Amino acid sequence: MLAGCSAGSSSTQPRADAAGIVWLCRPGQANDPCTASLDTTVVEPDGHRHVIDYEDAKDPPVDCFYVYPNISHQLGNNTDLQVDPQETAIAQLEASPFSQVCRVFAPMYRSDTGQATGTASQTAASRVASASVVSAWNDYLTHYNDGRGIVLIGHSEGSGQLAQLLAEHVDQVPSVRSRFVSAILTGADLLVYKTGFGPFKTIGPCTSVTQTGCVVGYNAYTQTPQSDAIFGKPSTPEFHGLAVEDVCTNPTSLEGGTGQLISLYRTQLATEDVAGSSSEGILQSNPPTSSTPWIEYDDGYNATCVLTNSGYHVLIVHRVGRVPTLTATPDSAWGLHVDDPNLAIGNLVELIRSESSVYFSEHL
Repeated sequence: MLAGCSAGSSSTQPRADAAGIVWLCRPGQANDPCTASLDTTVVEPDGHRHVIDYEDAKDPPVDCFYVYPNISHQLGNNTDLQVDPQETAIAQLEASPFSQVCRVFAPMYRSDTGQATGTASQTAASRVASASVVSAWNDYLTHYNDGRGIVLIGHSEGSGQLAQLLAEHVDQVPSVRSRFVSAILTGADLLVYKTGFGPFKTIGPCTSVTQTGCVVGYNAYTQTPQSDAIFGKPSTPEFHGLAVEDVCTNPTSLEGGTGQLISLYRTQLATEDVAGSSSEGILQSNPPTSSTPWIEYDDGYNATCVLTNSGYHVLIVHRVGRVPTLTATPDSAWGLHVDDPNLAIGNLVELIRSESSVYFSEHL
C-alpha cells in the first residue's frame, strides 16, 4: 500500500461531518486519496522516459466535485458509507490528478451496486443513490464552497448521478449556475438534442478550452462499435418528442477533428482490485511498469469523435506511438469504458486549468 493511503480499516475511516456526510476526499482531511503522490514516469512517443513530480495546486480558483463509478464489492442493493479499498483506489486513479488544478471533494454515497437490476427494487436503489449524492452536494455548497467555481467530475454511475444533479440542481438554479465552470462526465450516455441544446436548458457540450458552463462527455472504443456495444447510443431515439444523440466531445480537440491524448495510469494503488487499474484495465495485456506511482503516455494515442450510420457517437482511439496496445475490457461491447477518464486525464487537467483561468478573470 502507498504511504498515507487508507485501505478502509476502522482506524483510518473518515468521520462523518456535522451534516452526516462521509467525505472520501476533502481538503485538509488525513489520508486523502485525492492528494496521493503524483510522481509520474512520462513516456514520449519514441519511447524515451523521464520523471515529473506534479504538484497539488496552491489555493486554486475552483473546486472539483468528484463522484466515483460503481466500484464496490458490497452485495446489497446500495452500498453503505464505509470507505473500502476500492473507493480509495478509484479516487487515487481517477480524481487525484485533478488536484493539480482544483481542490477535490469526493463524497461517499450509497452507490447503486446493480444487484437489483431487473427487479422491482431497481428504481428504489437508484433513488437512494441519487438522494445520497444530492445530500453531499447540498452539504458541500452550504459548508465548503464559499462562492468558488465548481467543476463536476464523474465516471460511469458517477457521471449518471452528476448529469441528474446538473439537470435538477444546477441548470435552473442561477445562484449555482453562476459558479458552474464545467462538467467532465465520461463513460455514460449523456444525451443532447440533434437540433441543439438539451436535455439541459442552458448547458451544452464544450467546444473550446476557453468556454465555461459546458460539459465534456465521451465513450471510447478502439474500433467502430458493433451492434452489441453498450455505450454511445441512446436507448431511445427521442426524448420529449425530439431526436437525440449521445454527446461525444473530443477532449483532445473540443472544436472537432483529431488530436493527441495525454494518458495517465496508476501502476501503484491501495488495491489493484479495481477495473481501471493498470493490471485490470485496458492495459492488462501488457501492464506497464515504472518506479513511480504513475505512468504517462504523451501523444501515444490519437482520438476522434465518430458518428456511425447505426447511431453510435463515440470517441475512436488509435495507437500511434511506442505505447501499449489498448484492449477492450471485459469484451468488445464495453470498449475502453473502464479507463475512459485515464485515457485523457492529462488533456482534461489542462482543460480545467484553462477554464479556471477564464472563470477567475470573469469573477475578479
